[in-house]
Amino acid sequence: MKTLEERAIEFFIHEDVLTFGDFTLKSGRKSPYFFNTGKLCTGRQLATLGKLFAEKLQAEKGFSSATVIFGSAYKGIPIAVATSIALSESALSGIRSVSDRKEAKTHGDASAFLGVMKSGDKAVIVDDVITTGGTKYEAIQKLRESGCEPLGFIIAFDRAEPAEGSSLTAKEMFEKDTGLPVFALANVRDVVKIKPEFGAMLEKYMSQFAK
Repeated sequence: MKTLEERAIEFFIHEDVLTFGDFTLKSGRKSPYFFNTGKLCTGRQLATLGKLFAEKLQAEKGFSSATVIFGSAYKGIPIAVATSIALSESALSGIRSVSDRKEAKTHGDASAFLGVMKSGDKAVIVDDVITTGGTKYEAIQKLRESGCEPLGFIIAFDRAEPAEGSSLTAKEMFEKDTGLPVFALANVRDVVKIKPEFGAMLEKYMSQFAK
């Protein structure tokens, strides 16, 4: 029986979400791999992604009281929708998918959110990865200002690289700063279980952070 982490990595590799080569990241770092959930757009792909997120959400007891799955614009939006659909036949069938707007709307529904947000809601925030965490800090603030309590995060993939100027990873630093848990479907170390030949490449890449 394969673990959730193994199934997630196999899915990401098969769908070219996780690719290997020579990449320059937004931070300027050179990386031997790249992760992009933006490639998941067919019904089958989104259904599979939603099931993985739903399984992770249900496995964490701290999320059992959630009433909202919140996805920040833009990559978090399809993840939130897919996850809520995957939960439609579970005990969390009434959970709502909500996202934020990048720009304020001046007509019709002028809410800062897409979807129904109620005071007293409890939200699990979903997204693809954590880098600097900028949009996630904004999400926490928006939710709290609306009277919603953030319970924590589920991300698709944890690169497990140290945050700038710290020995902590970006995920660990974010958890320390916010006091909220961050769970990942899988992290970069899980890749080696599926793709052993990636091990040496990963160790070489990660060694730069130990200097």
